[in-house]
Amino acid sequence: MAASHPPGGLPELCTALALHVGDWLELDGKPWQITDLRFRCDGGRVVHLAGRPPFTMGPRSALPVYRHDR
Repeated sequence: MAASHPPGGLPELCTALALHVGDWLELDGKPWQITDLRFRCDGGRVVHLAGRPPFTMGPRSALPVYRHDR
């Protein structure tokens, strides 16, 4: 079962290729849980988030990500 809130602690900066389903991506100062990831032909990703429209992330951008222990 997926977590209903992001894990505690500090986020780490991650690129598009380092993202995983279940991670929490911080956008506009708010955490959103990743529900699906799709590759783009330029090396970026289309990130599907719970409760928000998909987000397009370029191959060189890095954003804060919260992760549960794996």
